[in-house]
Amino acid sequence: MTELARWIREQIEVEVRVPFARFMEWALYHPELGYYTGEKRKFGKAGDFYTSPGINPVFAEVLADQLAEKAEQLGEGTISLIEFGAGEGMLARDVLDRWQSAHPVLYERVDYRIVEISPSLQQVQQEMTAAHSRKLSWTSEAELAAGAPYRGAVLTNEFVDAFPVHRVVQTKAGYAELYVAWDRESNSFVETPAALSDHRLHAYLARYAPEMMVGQVTEVGLAGLDWYERACSLLANGSMITIDYGFDAQMLHHKSRRNGTLRGFFQHRLIEDPFANIGLQDLTTDVNFTALQELGERAAGRTEFYGSQSSYLLQAGILNRLQDVQSADLFRDPVMKRNRAIKQLILPGGIGDHFKVLVQGF
Repeated sequence: MTELARWIREQIEVEVRVPFARFMEWALYHPELGYYTGEKRKFGKAGDFYTSPGINPVFAEVLADQLAEKAEQLGEGTISLIEFGAGEGMLARDVLDRWQSAHPVLYERVDYRIVEISPSLQQVQQEMTAAHSRKLSWTSEAELAAGAPYRGAVLTNEFVDAFPVHRVVQTKAGYAELYVAWDRESNSFVETPAALSDHRLHAYLARYAPEMMVGQVTEVGLAGLDWYERACSLLANGSMITIDYGFDAQMLHHKSRRNGTLRGFFQHRLIEDPFANIGLQDLTTDVNFTALQELGERAAGRTEFYGSQSSYLLQAGILNRLQDVQSADLFRDPVMKRNRAIKQLILPGGIGDHFKVLVQGF
């Protein structure tokens, strides 16, 4: 049992049971022991998963050019580029590299702000983006809100999926929420159904998951939706760009997903047990993009693009970035690596299909 698992067990034994959302919040964001707040390596070969920016800078290059095109439409003055949950800082570094080389006038106007709650990741990000230190600052969401509104863009890559979720099961008597308790007989964490802990859950399920079958479990990411609504309010003029894995509501809550989409990742292995490796493994669920679109449109935004990441990259002209090359070293030649990365990002059935991109303008 990990140190965090022991701490959570102590909290639960006092409270008897807690909603799964609170357990997930502790597992991911405990100030010292949580998965995202701890010092454990999370990304790349030495971590638990890969992200699109980690495959090759060409991903950020395409995104940077799209951002530059939108920024030019905003007129003169400072352009704010706000990234929530910047990982190890590769996306920020590569976007700024591209702006500096291909869009130098815009580069001088940009004010790149990162919101990152993990002290260890902040340090990694600062080292990764050291060449652009004069263009970057780290801030809290509260500080951002105090200075709003901004002109520019709010950008996230694999961020919304990391918010804690409520787990709800359909019973013959109606909806029940799954709580986490400690079972002394089995000496393990268990899930037990009880009344809904938040009145908004019923409204969400009635709108987005009305056809749940008895016994079906689904997740409701209220915290992620709350964040998206707050983030929309940061912009006076610009774009919300959300890159994440997920589906529209009908697909996300379809009866074929009888056990929901909750899963863990540990050392590049899919872990079905959310109570394994507590504090050492990622916990994540797919995003409801229908709900995000509706929140943005309710905040006076307009949906400019929604579709697979591969579709987004293709319409942005990523194939034009393929280069002819004759190399004796097919694996080390940088142009060959770049070409392979482009194919990896757009091949059917791969990362480009599962990930979605939502762009909303304000």
